[in-house]
Amino acid sequence: MWILVACIVLNALIGVIFKLFEKYQIDNLQAIVVNYFVCVLTAAVVVGGNPIPSDLTGQPWFWYALGLGSIFIIVFNLMALTVQNFGVVIATIFQKMSLLAPTLIAILFYGETSNFIKWTGILSSVAGIFLLSYQKKDQNGQESHHSGLIWMLPILTFLGSCLIDSALYLVEKQNLAQNGDIGFVASLFLSAAINGFLILSIQVLRKKEDLKFKNLVGGIGLGIPNFFSIYLLLLALQQGWGGSVVFPVNNVGVLVMAAFFGIVLFKERLVPLRIVGFILAILAIILITLA
Repeated sequence: MWILVACIVLNALIGVIFKLFEKYQIDNLQAIVVNYFVCVLTAAVVVGGNPIPSDLTGQPWFWYALGLGSIFIIVFNLMALTVQNFGVVIATIFQKMSLLAPTLIAILFYGETSNFIKWTGILSSVAGIFLLSYQKKDQNGQESHHSGLIWMLPILTFLGSCLIDSALYLVEKQNLAQNGDIGFVASLFLSAAINGFLILSIQVLRKKEDLKFKNLVGGIGLGIPNFFSIYLLLLALQQGWGGSVVFPVNNVGVLVMAAFFGIVLFKERLVPLRIVGFILAILAIILITLA
């Protein structure tokens, strides 16, 4: 139980760290690139050796890891921008609602059974996203607080997370990697690190990025909890807890903890419509994963 509790806290803490990046003017891209290298190094410490398989290119999941690395670095940057523009609560909800994608893939392409409860969960997730994205007009008919364009950040975070969850679902469905395969996880991090390093190098050469020591510190502060947020989830699965228990408890727990951090630490507030959206998001996660 304590492993899952720690996993929930660390997952929610990632949003807090992104918010602190904004406060201390830490560059998202630089810190996130460092973060992925730190994840690989942390994995090496945990396993007591090189976590990357010696026959990496021969692994059945190699191309998935390579492709997902590119997506990871993009989505994590989108997540950071979403947290900094909309707060920890909204960003976490949009990220966690991505379980909608593998659920639909399972039903539509793999013939998994669906029932009234599962479809209620799917509809609840759609309604929750709509309410959370709803932007009230001011007296002049203009969108208040956030422009319509900036709302693409949480939407893109959601879509990117859907893509990641779908790919991970396919890896599991095709038995390419078993739960707890630290080699697969570490390889994902390494791919993301290399892709991010290439992007950052281009930015530095074009003089669009100014390397600073505080960004290195920020990346270390992000990388350690980021690694353990995934590693502890794998440990919980290894201890015999079914995925039908671990994933809903983890996702709902992260949403609740993120709301706690957002309200207590950053004084975030949700208008009534978004409170309803938040409740629908939690309901959707429970119904989809337990149906």
